Amino acid sequence: MTGSERDALMQFLREMIQTKPRIYDETAAKLIADAFRTQPYAAYLLTQRVMLLQAAQNPGQAASGTFTEFLNPDATAWGEAVAEVQLLEPPKPTGPRVISMEEKGLKFIGRNSKAIWAVIFLAFAVVLLTR
Repeated sequence: MTGSERDALMQFLREMIQTKPRIYDETAAKLIADAFRTQPYAAYLLTQRVMLLQAAQNPGQAASGTFTEFLNPDATAWGEAVAEVQLLEPPKPTGPRVISMEEKGLKFIGRNSKAIWAVIFLAFAVVLLTR
């Protein structure tokens, strides 16, 4: 993403965040939510599409050649099936995942919850019986 594309995207997102619909249709909202659940890239594609359409309507606002990556008209095949999504970043290296102490503790508790509850119950019983 170029700097000018990032600036345009940030301006678009600021405007979107601050906007509330004047009319809200529940049926349309359900259909849109279903589409977003089905297509994992829906928000990305929709944002890209709207910004491309805005740029096409106002050709004087964007200097030609400044949008080469995110807002490239060929960046999306809207309405066409794409065999595979091309990521701009290389995939992260695979290998053993580092697990934090918190995750280790939660896994331990999850695996041993019955024994933990038994120890708590026994300790409580011992305290009550020794009084």
